Amino acid sequence: MLARRGHHVKFVAVTNGDRGHMDMSLAADRSPLAIRRLAEAKAAVSLFGAQYECVGVHDGDVYVTRELTEQLVRIIRRWGRDPGAGPDLVLVNRPNDYHRDHRYTAQAVLDTSFMLTVPLMCPDVPRLTRMPVFAYWFDNFHEGGAFRPDIVIPLDPMMDAKADILAQHASQFFEWLPFVAGDPRKVPSDPAGRHRFALEWIQHRGKRAADVCRSIAPSKVPTDCQFAEAFQISEYGRQPGADELPSLFGRV
Repeated sequence: MLARRGHHVKFVAVTNGDRGHMDMSLAADRSPLAIRRLAEAKAAVSLFGAQYECVGVHDGDVYVTRELTEQLVRIIRRWGRDPGAGPDLVLVNRPNDYHRDHRYTAQAVLDTSFMLTVPLMCPDVPRLTRMPVFAYWFDNFHEGGAFRPDIVIPLDPMMDAKADILAQHASQFFEWLPFVAGDPRKVPSDPAGRHRFALEWIQHRGKRAADVCRSIAPSKVPTDCQFAEAFQISEYGRQPGADELPSLFGRV
């Protein structure tokens, strides 16, 4: 939605996906899977004109280190119209996510927040003169506190587009995730069937987000909204006013 409104969007993956599969022939050399995941991710973002970058850490090997933190500082600083401008918004999962790589990635991203403005931190890249807003996308985890929906974005018109994007991640979505989830359904092999399979998944997630947010903050979810995404503003980073949230998240 942001890209369609003319905003510049970039997805950054910390890991290269090289352990996310059940094919044991990859045990001796996981690089073909990483190459495949990279191609799939680039194909996905090309559908809506975004950019993509992979830091290249092996699956399961993410730790909060100086090296990773500095890599992320440089990546965030370089994304902006002019040197020192940076992005308006940085999105990441909350640090209480189920996956260890996700938890450590979130912590590393949050660790960049103040450092983005420090001139002597990574001096090879200009410091930011304005802190971005950091926000978490929706989850239903409760260890460490429940998700707080600061803004809810209706996604009803976007479901088909999101399914098309999701379907590009074939090795992950049609192979690995059904396997690890023990999903007994037969994954379709034809494009139309895979679109329906992806659409059912993304609708389920969108409906859960809308329903959970409606139970927590009913005034923030339009009554005619069936599918939604929601975001919680992090305390780390710039604090936007309530009147800024709709334009910041593309809800106009």
